Amino acid sequence: MITIGWFIAVGALAIAAGNAQETSQRKNNKLQIVREGSFELNTTAEKALPFFTPEGERAWAEGWDPKPIYPAQKDVAFETNAVFRLGHGEHESIWTILKADPEKHVAEYVYVVLGERVSRVRVVVEPLAANRCRVRVRYVHTALSEGGMQVISAMTEEAYAQKMLDWQRMVGALIR
Repeated sequence: MITIGWFIAVGALAIAAGNAQETSQRKNNKLQIVREGSFELNTTAEKALPFFTPEGERAWAEGWDPKPIYPAQKDVAFETNAVFRLGHGEHESIWTILKADPEKHVAEYVYVVLGERVSRVRVVVEPLAANRCRVRVRYVHTALSEGGMQVISAMTEEAYAQKMLDWQRMVGALIR
């Protein structure tokens, strides 16, 4: 029960952080950054959204190997309040799905890299034409430590724009 309470508290913190548009400062370093970008894909919004779910991302994101926590099952459920774990080297992260809405083509997550940062990710897939959609991705990263500030300070606008191009290239290759 304590673990679930912790996830709820972290989620509330991330939601509050996600509503702030301004970047806070601490000792001349950024405490929080917001990055937004988009790209287009040659497919429908219905077919594109699954690529941005925990299980769908396995197909194109190198090293992406989510392990379900809740509900306890073989694969990570794409449903609101599902919780999963990712391990990336020294940085293990715990993720919670804040919103899983296939009808509106929305996936929203909050994740915590303990001792480093809390991040919120929102993916919205908008239909543009019969076989064309736009994927909008918004991250809000909040540093929890000096190490976290170093990590998020490397997340420049240029680096984020490149990330969006990489996502478009990798997902687009699967669609073709």
